[in-house]
Amino acid sequence: MAVVGLLCMASTAEVAAIDWNVSGLVREEIAYSMSGRDNELNLRGNVFNDRITPHYTHAGWGSGANSGALTSTYIDEQGRPGLFQQAGVAALPVAPRPGQTNISTVAAGAYTFSPVNCRHGHLEARSAGSRGLVGDGAMLGVLCPNGGGSSFIPTANAAVRGARAAGISAQGAALDGDNPFNMFNTRAELDVSASLTSSLAAFVKVRVYADGTSAFGDGHNGDLFGNPYWGRRSTLTEFNTRNAVLDLPALYIDYHDGPLWVRLGNQTIAWGEAYFFRVMDVVNGLDLRRHLTLGPGGEEFKDQRVASPSLRVSYTFDNDWELDSFAALFSPTVVPPQDSAYNLIASSTSLNESDEFDEARNTLNFGLRLSMPFNEHFTLMAMYTNRRNPDGVFRYAEAPTFNAGLANGFCAGAHNETNSLLSHYPGGALTPGGTTFPAGPLQGAMAAAGLDAMPRLLGHGSRTLDHCGSALAPDPYAPSSTEFWHLLARSRLDPMKALRTAVDEWPATKWSAREVFGFGREHNVADALRTIESFHSLFGGFRAYATREFKREQVFALGANYITHSDDPGSFFDSIIIRGEVAVTPHKKFTDLGLSRHFIEHNEIVSALILEKFHRFSDAFPATYMVAQWMHREESDLFGRHLSGTESVDFNHFIDKTTGDFKPEAFVEDAAAPRGSSSANYVVFAFQQPTSSLIWRFDLALMVDVEGGYLVQPGIRYRPSDAWQWDLYANIIEGDGRNDSVMDSLDFADEMFARLSYFF
Repeated sequence: MAVVGLLCMASTAEVAAIDWNVSGLVREEIAYSMSGRDNELNLRGNVFNDRITPHYTHAGWGSGANSGALTSTYIDEQGRPGLFQQAGVAALPVAPRPGQTNISTVAAGAYTFSPVNCRHGHLEARSAGSRGLVGDGAMLGVLCPNGGGSSFIPTANAAVRGARAAGISAQGAALDGDNPFNMFNTRAELDVSASLTSSLAAFVKVRVYADGTSAFGDGHNGDLFGNPYWGRRSTLTEFNTRNAVLDLPALYIDYHDGPLWVRLGNQTIAWGEAYFFRVMDVVNGLDLRRHLTLGPGGEEFKDQRVASPSLRVSYTFDNDWELDSFAALFSPTVVPPQDSAYNLIASSTSLNESDEFDEARNTLNFGLRLSMPFNEHFTLMAMYTNRRNPDGVFRYAEAPTFNAGLANGFCAGAHNETNSLLSHYPGGALTPGGTTFPAGPLQGAMAAAGLDAMPRLLGHGSRTLDHCGSALAPDPYAPSSTEFWHLLARSRLDPMKALRTAVDEWPATKWSAREVFGFGREHNVADALRTIESFHSLFGGFRAYATREFKREQVFALGANYITHSDDPGSFFDSIIIRGEVAVTPHKKFTDLGLSRHFIEHNEIVSALILEKFHRFSDAFPATYMVAQWMHREESDLFGRHLSGTESVDFNHFIDKTTGDFKPEAFVEDAAAPRGSSSANYVVFAFQQPTSSLIWRFDLALMVDVEGGYLVQPGIRYRPSDAWQWDLYANIIEGDGRNDSVMDSLDFADEMFARLSYFF
């Protein structure tokens, strides 16, 4: 109806013949990796694929002291320990207080039945005829190629012990892949504009993008373009397959009448002036599926902004002040697909966003910006935006009841493996020297102790999919204990808190780990390794499920532009554009470091100072464009990750390299928690220098993370005619190795990239 209204308004104006303009391009985009390694967050690039990794709490590891080290015991709010720790707690001289957390009766290795773990360990145990811990077909354990495996598997080799196992996992090695290209893609764009009347115009851009990268390598490749937003579409106006996408990034009508300008349709809105940075540019999310944000810096986010159906209205007053406003349909940021070159989410985590997107679907973002030029040198801007954050905040999500062809033994219900253990346990000691139980089933012992049966009311305040009650699911490709810790730390999370959250916020997992096994909450490294290595020894490999919630927030911003003036127009200090932007988001939600549904909440302040200048250093060359910038962020880094997650400590720091035993720090609460940063600061310098013929242009962009690390992007553009253009760039990225700078998350992406374009 709004389009019809605009057309009716235009019908009163003088109607002329429609003026059509058609243009476009065909481009080949190629990026060749210079890093010598694949992205370790992808399955094909994971360094743990072929490793047989030790369990540090197994009795055969090191001196064996780790196995007997006492770890925390769960005591519920009524003062009751978990079922398997009843006898140990009863032997204490003083009965525990309700909720007491400083009781330690659980030997770290009491349930670590396997000395090692590896890829396909669960499937190998099944193939070897494992009947499980008590012969009921549940808790099948793990078995590795060297024979190391859970002790209740008949073919497990007890001589393997816990020492670093010899050999490699051939099945795991088969998952490795190699592709020298990060990108080998073809793009075609068609732009059609029509001047319908003197006041009405229309524009449409059709874009086709085909990814051919997988043809040049091996290993697993993900679905490069599908997402569960609109069917399998990632944006509203696209059609996609696994390797190609056709979309309409622009489809709108423009109407103008003197000081009034209206744009209606699918569009992007770019507010703000920063180079590489986004301060006031908060209207649209980003589509990171093609080249992340690693394209030519001078293009800023032009190709990444996600278009959405929007109404934009601008009015310019007599004093040249402009009020610009919009209302737009919410569209999320599209993250790089897993198992793709620029993936940022570990392949051991499954991302399922469909329910949370449905909750945000069809909601509106809106805002306005007032530009106030006071004179030819100084302009002040004020902005307000009310939006659902398109980047979202991540948390654990409910796992499916079946995964990889296997029933999910973590879920409450008929396939729950802990409940099966209680049902089929014959009696006696579950482990040598452990608690002695009467003849099963042990559900009776649970009831006699006043403990709850397997939970039935699931969800626990979260949206549920299959009524599982757990965020975990079995998976033959799942990470080992070592890998689990490493990948969480690599992702700027807290591995100990992530483990606690996966247990405590999901009722089926909590019931198993806390109320049956009696594991206390994991606040130190010894506790954490006890829980995860016990789980791997019993349940085999498992993966986690996660989702994104798109929380509503308000962004307030101020900006100012000042243009310097010198009496000497040739002076370097004449016509320098000085820009400043500050954005404040009260009560902004950030991803919790343990992937909890209780998000981090802080007031976020982001600011940037930009200096721009065109200056002609010689009459032999056109003017050089230069820009220098500084950005300061109080709470998050450039990717929106909360700064409390920087500088994670790998758990190997807590293992004595000589004896293999736990260091004293392994028993210190939160000693392995990320150290965090108080703020983030980034500095950018860039220039572009064309030659006198304008056929050649030389570019350089440099971004430095003050915490340590840099990105250098040199480039050359060659355009011999209006129809042809060659671009050659490099991304040289270096982090400091402490996981405290944004470059540490990107240093796998060193590359040369070229673009050959034909314009018509």
